[in-house]
Amino acid sequence: MDARESLKPWIPRLRRYARAFLNGSPGASETVDDLVHAVLLRASEKKLAVSAANGLPLFILLTQLCRETLHQRAARHFAASTEVNLQPWGAAAPDKPHGLPHRHDSLGPALNAMKPEEKEVLLLVVLEGFSYAEVARILRISRMVLMTRLAKARHALGESGFTPAPTRPPRPSYLRVVK
Repeated sequence: MDARESLKPWIPRLRRYARAFLNGSPGASETVDDLVHAVLLRASEKKLAVSAANGLPLFILLTQLCRETLHQRAARHFAASTEVNLQPWGAAAPDKPHGLPHRHDSLGPALNAMKPEEKEVLLLVVLEGFSYAEVARILRISRMVLMTRLAKARHALGESGFTPAPTRPPRPSYLRVVK
């Protein structure tokens, strides 16, 4: 299997992670596609060792690019918010709400309210299913820092009022339904 073929199975997971990380951002869909494309290009240029079982280098690159994107957006938002927009008689223009409207029972607002470093830890552990050691390696942090961020992220979810949908317990395999 050549290098391009080894990258293909990771594309859906990379897109899902980037979409969740940039949730609520304007133009997130196009940005996600651009970021995943950039990761795939860099991975093929650097000839990263990516296999079906190990996509950590791809997530390391994608996390770095997502962080840069968020920093750039924050800088643009800060620059735009410091400009004074006055109406003709000197009154300040009313602030327009930014972002996408969310339902109160969805996970989106809870994730958007989190700090980016807490969100990335939560998404990598819960959404992508990486082990703590793998997430620490992806984010280049110690395991203690990882555990602290994960605890803060889970606490923030609880504080936001988000409750996961109840799941039905799995049926025991030894029971059969007889009609």
